Amino acid sequence: MRGSTAQDQMTRDVVTVGVHTPYKQIAQLLAESKVSGLPVVDPAGHVVGVVTEADLLARQEYPN
Repeated sequence: MRGSTAQDQMTRDVVTVGVHTPYKQIAQLLAESKVSGLPVVDPAGHVVGVVTEADLLARQEYPN
């Protein structure tokens, strides 16, 4: 019996956001997708980062 792997746990229908996606839209996508983080992609579709629920909460607590 093998152990669980990332492939066994990962989401296959990935929702992404762009680098200029508004805060409210990110929050909406997180809620609708029932995930806690989204890959951030550049115009070519390359992953440049990840935005998470924790990132959004930190922004609420410590706005610029």
